[in-house]
Amino acid sequence: MPGANMSIAAASDLSLPPTLDLAAAEGLCGDLTAALGDGGVSLDGAAVEWIATPCLQVLAAAAATARARNLPFRLVQASSVLRAAITDLGLHQAIPCED
Repeated sequence: MPGANMSIAAASDLSLPPTLDLAAAEGLCGDLTAALGDGGVSLDGAAVEWIATPCLQVLAAAAATARARNLPFRLVQASSVLRAAITDLGLHQAIPCED
């Protein structure tokens, strides 16, 4: 069972849950670490309704790790809430969103 209540469709495909609060940060980190260990990650952010800064920091760190390892890191279908949070904290270059 994934730590942040994320559903895992394949080794590198993860769907983010509606709520990513402080309590979810550790599980999110574990899930992303495991996915990056498998060779990269694609995140579906469509369901995100609330995200705390620590979870954004985890996403930024995972994206940086993927870049450093030359692995794919994709955030697709990010909800308007997720996009706004990324933009509000100036993380749009650290956490690139795809449509």
